[in-house]
Amino acid sequence: MKRNNAASTAEGAIALYFNRNNIPTQQETLGLIVGEILKENVQLSRMTICTKLLRRIEESSCEEQVAHYNGLIALFFER
Repeated sequence: MKRNNAASTAEGAIALYFNRNNIPTQQETLGLIVGEILKENVQLSRMTICTKLLRRIEESSCEEQVAHYNGLIALFFER
């Protein structure tokens, strides 16, 4: 009986892991965006990066992602 309980606990942990939103780090997100911009042969600038971030905010379905992208945009306007 313990064996079934352990199996269901492991299955639950695995399901929880794959069902949660895996948001990349800020560096990973910026790296992906810069890579996209460079592949498109568009001039890399603060404006193009912020435009990509705004597009991602529009397409987001999760509040955590929106907060993540807003945090990145805020980095560009800090002094």
